[in-house]
Amino acid sequence: MRLYEALVEALRGRAEGRIATTRSEITYRDVLTESAAKATLLDQVAPRGARILLAMPNHLGYASSLLAVLSRGDLPILADPSLTSAEIDKLVTDCGIDAVIAADDAVGVPFDERTRVRATGVDGARPELAPDTELGRLTSGSTRSPACIEFSAEAVLNAATTWADASELTPADTSLCFAGLYNGLAFNTTLVPSLLRGATVVLATGMPTAGSIVRQVTSARPTILVAFPAAYDRLVEYPLDKMSAETREALARIRLRLSSAAPLSEAAAARMTALSGPVSDYYGIAETGPITFNREPGVGGTHGRLLRGVAVSSRPRADGTAVLHVRTASMGTKYLNYPGEFERLVAADGSYITSDTGSVDDGYLSLRGRAHPMFEIGGRKFSVDSVRDPILAFAGVADCHVVQLTTPSGRACIAAAFETVGAVDISELRAHLQAALSAYKVPEVLVGVDELPRSTTGKVKSAPVRELLLRTFQQPVNGGQ
Repeated sequence: MRLYEALVEALRGRAEGRIATTRSEITYRDVLTESAAKATLLDQVAPRGARILLAMPNHLGYASSLLAVLSRGDLPILADPSLTSAEIDKLVTDCGIDAVIAADDAVGVPFDERTRVRATGVDGARPELAPDTELGRLTSGSTRSPACIEFSAEAVLNAATTWADASELTPADTSLCFAGLYNGLAFNTTLVPSLLRGATVVLATGMPTAGSIVRQVTSARPTILVAFPAAYDRLVEYPLDKMSAETREALARIRLRLSSAAPLSEAAAARMTALSGPVSDYYGIAETGPITFNREPGVGGTHGRLLRGVAVSSRPRADGTAVLHVRTASMGTKYLNYPGEFERLVAADGSYITSDTGSVDDGYLSLRGRAHPMFEIGGRKFSVDSVRDPILAFAGVADCHVVQLTTPSGRACIAAAFETVGAVDISELRAHLQAALSAYKVPEVLVGVDELPRSTTGKVKSAPVRELLLRTFQQPVNGGQ
């Protein structure tokens, strides 16, 4: 219970620290009180030492829920609240999860003002945890369904303290966070570091429209802004002539603007720099934690300097492709529900073998791309197969090709062309995918064809399929898409 003890010690030492929204707040002292009450409630739902899935939205009770689980010696598994019931059910079975805390669970009993908790009734054999595992976080980046990465307390604390030191986080800082706390961007740079250092966390609420972002920045007056590129894109679209002096002052006092997943366009980056200051890309990997800190965005075209204790090198993998090998003090241990898969991605010297290509020069990392492209929608990374497999499972689908497209408005989306054997009802296929996948993974464009274009070797030709799918944006969408 080292993670719990470290967090409690920090919260007691900075009891007046705050977690807030623009409407209300609680102190770290309140967090400790709430966590004790929630632990008592959990005693009525699951035995101590349980595995508990936290599929919770950002809210004032997030930290106290996490602490309540840790206080009982349970394993908290942090998850995207947009997981479908099918995805949760699979995780329950594959990970041996005893209870679920979620916002949209009608079966559970009230846990706080936003969430409910229920026992799963899971029974039978379940995968063993590593001896020092104290927390789980999900990724679907390298597996076909969400994989639970096991982390030791040491790994979680190393990630947080390394980042806090690099970013010079102090109790005087206020982080306005638009990212989900389950996500590496928020978890590793905001939630745990702030709890340890006594800094204030303001959780953004509502849809991140330009007006909403401006209002919340003005109200919170943050020193740190944490958001994905889409939020910065919207912020710079706000009309300058309608921006109040108070808002301009609030934007000017931000000392650090963090983003992740994909770089801003040059135009958006330039407008944001003029409006408030440069945006720093957070480069980290779910399995390894934070890797670089881009203190001076844009300097030399790099993704920042390697953080303390991080080693990165470019080496050929088994197929000869040179990819980055990353070793940190915050690495995960293994995938709970994919035995042997994590270990396969770790080199003999303990480095995690990524799919990223790039180089390190004088301590600065430059990324070039991916050896095997991944999808990225709204800051969420996931594999092609995680979308492709449910499509192939639908009756009448013989094969499919899934791509990520950019719409005419500049928004990223998923699209798929599928080869049919017989009649396929697109509406039924879409309903099937909506039940099987998180909303951000469901293809916005679905096109059925008698035969996918193929090369002489039988491989699907990506370019013609992409052109076919892009044409759907140039004509009225009918019931077949």
